[in-house]
Amino acid sequence: ANYGSFEEISLPSYTIPGASAAMGGFRSIVSPGMLLDYRRFRADSIASFAGDQVRIISEAQEAASIPRSSQEITTNSPGGVWDKAMNPNLFFNEMLDFVSYDNYPVWGGSLEPEAPSLVAMQLDMVRCWGRRRPDSNSFGGFTIAEQLIGAQGHDIIGFTPRPDQAVAWSAQTLAHGADSLLFFRFRAAAFGQEEFCYGILDQSTPLGTGRKWNEAKKVFSLAREHEKLWLAPLVARVAVVYDTDNIFAWQAQPQSTAFDFTDEAHRFYHPFWRNGMSVDVFSSERLVEVPLSNYDVILLPAPMMLSDSLREELKSFVLDDGGSLWVGFRADIKVSTNSQMRTDPSFLAKLAGVSVTEFESINVGMPASPLQSASTTLNDNGTTASGSVWRDGLSIIDETCDETESVWDYADDEFFGGLGLSAITRRQLSNGGEVVYVGTGIDPELLVPLATATLDRQGLSNQCTVDDGVIDPQSLERIVRNDMEGNAWVIQINHSGELVKSSTGVEIPPFGVVVEPVME
Repeated sequence: ANYGSFEEISLPSYTIPGASAAMGGFRSIVSPGMLLDYRRFRADSIASFAGDQVRIISEAQEAASIPRSSQEITTNSPGGVWDKAMNPNLFFNEMLDFVSYDNYPVWGGSLEPEAPSLVAMQLDMVRCWGRRRPDSNSFGGFTIAEQLIGAQGHDIIGFTPRPDQAVAWSAQTLAHGADSLLFFRFRAAAFGQEEFCYGILDQSTPLGTGRKWNEAKKVFSLAREHEKLWLAPLVARVAVVYDTDNIFAWQAQPQSTAFDFTDEAHRFYHPFWRNGMSVDVFSSERLVEVPLSNYDVILLPAPMMLSDSLREELKSFVLDDGGSLWVGFRADIKVSTNSQMRTDPSFLAKLAGVSVTEFESINVGMPASPLQSASTTLNDNGTTASGSVWRDGLSIIDETCDETESVWDYADDEFFGGLGLSAITRRQLSNGGEVVYVGTGIDPELLVPLATATLDRQGLSNQCTVDDGVIDPQSLERIVRNDMEGNAWVIQINHSGELVKSSTGVEIPPFGVVVEPVME
């Protein structure tokens, strides 16, 4: 359509019956293409507003003869960006001098903290908003502008961090690439909207005293002691690649009331985190400067919309470079206008050696889809599980049957299971390439053996795993990084309130942090 002015364009309004407006934000039954464009417009508007502020400050700096290098500009991003119509890549990478983020694993009303692997994934995403480091194949560091240390909330106060838990969270930010950190806040206010946002000191705590004061000192000591480690490049060989337009398309049409893009990204991220791998989490718009050839493993959660350029890069990554690719459900069924494609099967499904024979939304309140292990090499024989959110029923295509195996089958006799459909498949090509298709919302912990197999196939030496190849217990985060002199260190963080013993025999106290050199 042709419009003479913006006044002629009506904005989409909430029109979905039978559910609360808060559940889907601005979902609407107007054209999906318009809903995508509206979100693009909102993201561009936010970036434009940020650009206006940068321009005003820059002009004031120039008028006062203040060099930008001595007075850099940033803004602190909140969490939950994949639930918003915004794209931090537009302003952090292109306008601002460095990335800043507010790290709140709990907030007002939180019953418990977010899972450690989810917090880690969000930190890795934040790191990849910024510019590339010219001295290495990696993204630059970032600032934690607000690190929670005390109870938080405006009107409802959430879970209070346990003793030393803020130390563990702070260490986690350093382990995932933060190069500076500020606590929120120094002292709690006695009045104002955020008077219940408690800091290093509560509103009446004497200076230099209290549990949280000592915890802050622990963090600063940890930072100083291992400065050359935290300031070194963080190089990853595994990457989660997301597409902002794809996320916007899912926001407009979630298709399942159980769908959440963050959950789907975390479903792929978690099993590699459990294997102790460093992971980049970046937008496909950065592929101009970050080629897929930098990585051995690419993870594509819920890639409903796939650009032509990314399609060609993925094809080359698997077929030419021998890389491993993980693909989520609803793979590339839409084009850039948010319309469904008429071609079948999807490119990604064909690359995985399967076709999507049936599909079904598993909404909140519906029974989970029963699953049965189909691979004795990756799971214990007879292992059962369940699928949620969505299910693609996968059939292995004839021309790839010698390369493709079912890892998990559907086990419901009356429908998908009765048709002999697979839930998760794995294609192993003769050139070393691999494509895993995850067609349903399985517990991410059950994907750990498959992730381990992918890492073994790519020859990625995992210095964190011992014997069984799995970090145990789940509360223990372990990552290996090199310092600025090339020395390898293992960082171990206990995210639980109980003492744990690592597979290397190290006992780590509740919310304790251990940083040790890797023994040759």
